[in-house]
Amino acid sequence: MNLPAIILILVLFAILMAFFSQQKIDYFPIALIIGAIAVVSMLTFGGVSEAEIVGFINFNALIFIFAMQIIIHFATRNRVLDYVAIKLIHITKGDNRLFFYMICLFTGTLVAFIEDLTLSLILVPLIFRTCRALEIPAGSYMMGMTITINIGAILTPVSSLKNLIIGEEFGWGFGEYLANMGILYLIALISTIFLMDWFIIRKEEQPTEKNKKILLSVLDPGIVIENKFYFFTTVIVILATFALMILGFNPALVAIVSAAIFLLIHSKKSNFSDLKNEIEWKIIIVFAVLFILSNSLSFFGLSELISTGLLSAVNDNIFLAVLITLGISSFLSAILAGTPVTIILLPIFSTIVGKGFFPNPIIIAFIGGVNMAGNFLPQGSACDLLTLSLAKKHKVVNLDYKRLLKNGSLFATLHFIIILGYTMIYTLILM
Repeated sequence: MNLPAIILILVLFAILMAFFSQQKIDYFPIALIIGAIAVVSMLTFGGVSEAEIVGFINFNALIFIFAMQIIIHFATRNRVLDYVAIKLIHITKGDNRLFFYMICLFTGTLVAFIEDLTLSLILVPLIFRTCRALEIPAGSYMMGMTITINIGAILTPVSSLKNLIIGEEFGWGFGEYLANMGILYLIALISTIFLMDWFIIRKEEQPTEKNKKILLSVLDPGIVIENKFYFFTTVIVILATFALMILGFNPALVAIVSAAIFLLIHSKKSNFSDLKNEIEWKIIIVFAVLFILSNSLSFFGLSELISTGLLSAVNDNIFLAVLITLGISSFLSAILAGTPVTIILLPIFSTIVGKGFFPNPIIIAFIGGVNMAGNFLPQGSACDLLTLSLAKKHKVVNLDYKRLLKNGSLFATLHFIIILGYTMIYTLILM
């Protein structure tokens, strides 16, 4: 074990996380400096070769992030998500409780395939306009959306970078995610929607019949389709993309091919240079730095040291191992961004699983913790912060930091109990 190298990497990690988890100062230049210090230090003093440092980076994950940004760009540009959301609102016929259920089910399901911030950017203004037409406060509906988004994120390996990284490490594709997380997802989603409806929505102001008719006359799904060819080809490519992923093809490979197809289809009206400014390059680079830092800690022996200590503490007790996994991942994800937490913890829990524990309950607890704990504190979820920002922009009267903190933490506690109970029962049945 190289103790000086571990101390240096931990200090660099702490500095990067401090900047990554705040909003005032751009974390990107800090990440570049930290990455340069880490690489130069490892090459000069750590005895690590250039090839080993490059090997620390999960290129599959970075390619997936890059390609999905292009796919989501064209899905947004061709108004596919807008059309589906407005269509669902029409189905509700202005019934506010049915509207709440539809919004939560829609976001809680679609986020399993589409990045959460994109959904928020589309749905928050739509929810606001719908509630304004119905003359009811929009805050509770926005809050339901952002809480259920964190639930839906556990369902598939492509819902987030967190799940993709975990899936690659443990060999979990769509089949494994759906088989192991599907029931947990349904229990958490249905109980959350029901409780929010029972204690919040049903007690709030109801729309009048007149306002319902106004809403239906204002919102027409057909008006969002600007070009039928681009709209329908986008739908076909997106459905084919996720179908191939579900069938077991490599998500990064499928995503990059689909992104290339979109660029070819739209080549007459735009090219890559037109949208390159919309791609979050700094996220890709920062995650590369995080991979280097995290895997270097494993290389220098820290992950083995921590996992050995945890194994000694749990003393071959799978139930205690699950509790510790869920507790650590939930606590860190409540105060820090979930993806860096996943990258930090993955080598540790991977080592624990490799020591002979029944892996599935530990993996389930890990996935549940890093995804659903984001509801404990708004700053633990980028989606929560974006929703609060948009609510403030639209002057929504019944959604602020205090209300989201109170309700989000209550439901995050409920979700923690549900995950713990589910993993314990799962272990009892299958062990």
